[in-house]
Order: sequence, then C-alpha cells, then structure tokens
Amino acid sequence: MASAAAAAFSRPVAAARACAPAASKAAGASKGTAVRPSRGASARSSVVARAEIAGLSACGNFQELCKAEIPAKIPRHDFLKQIYRYMVIAYADNGLAAYGKRMTIDLVDGTDNLTNGMCVNIFGVKDGAEVKICDLYCEMDTEQVPTYDTLMPNQEGELIKTNRSGKDEFIKGRYFVIRRPVPFDETSNQALKAMVKDLTLAINKYYAFGSCFSDDST
Repeated sequence: MASAAAAAFSRPVAAARACAPAASKAAGASKGTAVRPSRGASARSSVVARAEIAGLSACGNFQELCKAEIPAKIPRHDFLKQIYRYMVIAYADNGLAAYGKRMTIDLVDGTDNLTNGMCVNIFGVKDGAEVKICDLYCEMDTEQVPTYDTLMPNQEGELIKTNRSGKDEFIKGRYFVIRRPVPFDETSNQALKAMVKDLTLAINKYYAFGSCFSDDST
C-alpha cells in the first residue's frame, strides 16, 4: 500500500535513499526543472538547500515524497493509464480549485522509450507573474520483478512458484515513486501535501476496486 509522506516536507536531514531512474518527458513537452534561487531575499528564503532536505536521494537531485509497491500481478500499462486519467481530472482540470495551483501534466518516458509515469507541472504567482514552482514526478522504478503463473512440484515434491513456459519471467517496476527535483520552492509544500495524500488514496482504490475512481459504495 502507498505510504504517507508528511515527514518528507520537514527540514531535518534523513538518510540518503537510492535514486529513482532518470526520466525524460515525452516529445514536445518541456524538460522538468527545479526553481532556482534568484538574488532577492524572498527567493532565498523560499528555496531549500540540499543539506536541509529530508528524504534526499543518493544522487542528491530528488526528494522522495512517497512510494508505493505495485504487486506484480497488476498490469503496469493499465495502472499508469488509470493514474494518468486521475491526474488529468484531479490536477490539470481541478488543480486551481482543489489545491490553489494551476497544473499541467506531461507523460514521462523511461529508458526504453515507453511511458513510465507522469510529471505534474505546478505553477504559482511571484511578483505578479505566473511561474512554474515545482515539478512532481510520479513514475515506476526500473527494478525487474519476477512473475509466476503456476505451481509445480520440485524434486523433493514441494510446490514452488514457476512458469508454464519453463523460463524466468519478469515485469519492470516494483515501486511507483513520487518525487520532486531539488532545490525546490517551499511555496509548493501545502499543495503537495494534499496532492500526495489524495494520490495515495487513489492508488489504494485501484488496489481494492480496480479503478482510481471507485469506492465501496459503487
């Protein structure tokens, strides 16, 4: 199940975690960039330095806010399609009303040029002008997870997991990782806390009902 990540928004230094895979936005989309500090005092106070960040990745380029283990039996393409639909409705269509920020969604390609997740571009207002204040990357990692489709007895007569093909089979991606590049603008924190909480609820609905938009009353 997806884990909450309120602590990731706090300042204390946490142990470094492994970096999630580097990703590129789909063709035609602008590359994700973190807000860089300007020379003004207000900008210096709102952009957090790497040494102050909890959940900093080993490469030092991302803060991991949350990750959810996706069972091997769940088709990755269906899961990502459902999450994309959720993001378009919750963030792109209703981000300003629900979270106080205008947002757009880009698809993110993995190293195999297949869609591996999404990037939410979050905008705010500074000095009377709208600027991008945060990129939120939501994507599968690249771990190869073994899959099985049957049980067969081994030489000792014990049932073991295996495949009818007689070959080792794998699916790419164990965790769905939610992260943001660093340095980042702290003015995005309030919206991000609510967004990550709602997204983890949507993922849990997918686990339980096969859809991000279902609940026990439908």
